[in-house]
Amino acid sequence: MAGRIAIALLFLARIASAAGPICGSNTPLTLIGIDTTSGTILLNAPALGPAGPWVIELSGDGSRARLHEDRAKGRFGGSVGPGPVIAASPCGKSCVQPVRWAAGTGGGWEPIGDPLLLPTAINVMPTYDRTGAPWFLIESPTAQAGTVKVQAFRLENREWKDRGTLNNVTSVGQPPALPAPQRKDGVLAGTGLFSASSRPEIWVSGVPSLPAARRGQLIALTGTSAAYLSGDGVVYLSDDSGKKWRRSIWTPWGGSSEGTAGIWRQGSDWWVDLPYGDQEGTLRLAWFDRRVPSEEKILLTRLGGNGNWIRLAETRSEVSTRNESLGLTQILVPKGDTWVLLTGCVTTKGASSLVVRTFDGKALSEAKMVRLE
Repeated sequence: MAGRIAIALLFLARIASAAGPICGSNTPLTLIGIDTTSGTILLNAPALGPAGPWVIELSGDGSRARLHEDRAKGRFGGSVGPGPVIAASPCGKSCVQPVRWAAGTGGGWEPIGDPLLLPTAINVMPTYDRTGAPWFLIESPTAQAGTVKVQAFRLENREWKDRGTLNNVTSVGQPPALPAPQRKDGVLAGTGLFSASSRPEIWVSGVPSLPAARRGQLIALTGTSAAYLSGDGVVYLSDDSGKKWRRSIWTPWGGSSEGTAGIWRQGSDWWVDLPYGDQEGTLRLAWFDRRVPSEEKILLTRLGGNGNWIRLAETRSEVSTRNESLGLTQILVPKGDTWVLLTGCVTTKGASSLVVRTFDGKALSEAKMVRLE
């Protein structure tokens, strides 16, 4: 197909929305969280006109988008894990009420467990372990640069039970907390491992020694394997829980058998990004190829179990409608090896739709418009 990807006009004819215009190409869509069991993605859209703001519930296969008016007076955080999205709602001075999205019951946020009395200078990092138990991790700053304090709570018998604190956690990424592949009843935040059956611990011997400007995030893989993505997009791999690290030199377009970068410059000709979601013990990366700036491409890749990289799909970054070109805004992995490439929102004839492409583990779909219902 020449030029940018064109969206078929037949989608335009199907657009209808009782709520009227909800968002347009300039509307920021903020990710709230992902339920990795159902694949449901929650997005926030600000008010456009007198109505809103909105919570958009996008199915993991990108086929349906339900619209809910967001009546919460305040909310922050958002979980990625095997259960309905958990967030936090302020309930007074130094008070946070964990809330959970009421999936399948018309939407809305409902409290789970009792409120937590917490200091104001914190970040909340909710998630689930692989038994389905909710966790609420609290991150606060420390005096040592590059480290944070993390306190963990697990919901047990409708009460938030304190599961310990680590004062020297590093390499917290996005998402900031995830289920631990090492332990079914555990969760991770950077180098910190918390579980219901043992004391908190640092699960790696170390991370790559990098200057502050290049520090990045740690990704747990299977067994004793781990990956580290630096702030400038360099991938490091370890097979022994961080005792030794090696820099990956592979690229999807290298001419040699190892696929190395050759003359192309990282950061200008190409760069990599980590899709937002639960890697589930597997490293997935999106590569942006700007070696021909007017034809920027994105390549989806996965690190295989034998240590070899696999190219999954390739497409243009931008999507073109009849009236405008839309840039890629979110790269998500809602469930397993399913990817969702979100290219914002468009409004046509008073109705709004999300523009998405999906990779189902086998093939990448053409761009499609998913109306907000």
